[in-house]
Amino acid sequence: MYRLLAHLHWTPRLRSIERTLHELQGSELSSHRFVDVGCGPAWLATLAQSLCCEYLGVDPALRKAREVPGGRIEPLDANSVLNELQPTDIVVLNGVAHHLDDVTFQRLLKKTRDCTALVLCDHRAEPSNHHINKLLQRYDRGNFVRPYSSFSQLSGYKTTHLDPFEIKWLGIPVWSYFTGLYHPTRSTP
Repeated sequence: MYRLLAHLHWTPRLRSIERTLHELQGSELSSHRFVDVGCGPAWLATLAQSLCCEYLGVDPALRKAREVPGGRIEPLDANSVLNELQPTDIVVLNGVAHHLDDVTFQRLLKKTRDCTALVLCDHRAEPSNHHINKLLQRYDRGNFVRPYSSFSQLSGYKTTHLDPFEIKWLGIPVWSYFTGLYHPTRSTP
């Protein structure tokens, strides 16, 4: 069931993530690693490979580590991946933030400040959301859907791109999503 529903909203999310990553095109992406937290079936591995990035997908639901095009996937949770992060990483949380409680989410945000960039793609809770959207969010496995306003500025980051979008089915907006690109703000000594 998950894969069926994921296919329904995968293409708009992928397009938004691609648009967002074009903001990074000015930098040499081939020297970066693409860390996909909560990677599921590692659908972003192909995108990372097209950007000439090494790919590391992590997901606690994986049974074992394995190779994928351009990299590998590992059975790690959000807390465990913190030890794997490197300064050249571009960390992607695609449909993951709403599964993380505030403490875990803040811990991940703090640790990713040592990385090159953070990309978040997730659904957003808004009072104006269509009632179907609200119903889907209520029955989603993630219990921490946050309002869009909470992603406009993340502590310790400069927001360089925000792309709110609706995923529609039969013309009805069934999911309200956004993709954001964040660069850590580092103080210079």
